[in-house]
Amino acid sequence: MAHDPHQTQLYIDDALTRYSGIADPVDRDRHAFAYLRARRRRNDDPLARSLGIVVVDDPKAPLDESLADAEHYMYARYLANSTGDSSVSLMVRGYELKKRLDFWRGKGQSMQTDPRFPVLPPDAASVTWGVKGADDGLQEYKVAHGGKTGSYGSAISANRGMIYMY
Repeated sequence: MAHDPHQTQLYIDDALTRYSGIADPVDRDRHAFAYLRARRRRNDDPLARSLGIVVVDDPKAPLDESLADAEHYMYARYLANSTGDSSVSLMVRGYELKKRLDFWRGKGQSMQTDPRFPVLPPDAASVTWGVKGADDGLQEYKVAHGGKTGSYGSAISANRGMIYMY
């Protein structure tokens, strides 16, 4: 499935609307991220289970590039919103660079966080959505913290803890 920005936005809007009743923006973003990742992982995701999120199993979801873009957006938004770290957009770009190098070396699946689901090929659209998510999450953090940002680099350790914990 090709990257479709309209479909990506629909996925994001759906996820955020589902959890719009959650007052805390970080918790709302976490639920929206877990929902999108559960969709990609065919309703088999520990974080989603721990939050009571159940989605319809779609066998095509792991290969849906628009859904992957939405998941990348929501993860970057959640990470930036929860840490206030202005370097999240750099992390998105670094992830893409590593992915490109791994695919070039024939090691594209080395970045799997779950061996049951493939790493999709690198693509500029994923970076665009990830950076947008980081920017939106940082704006949410600033609103909640009087215009201030969090500690630069704090998202690196938060990412390590979050991505492999679930």
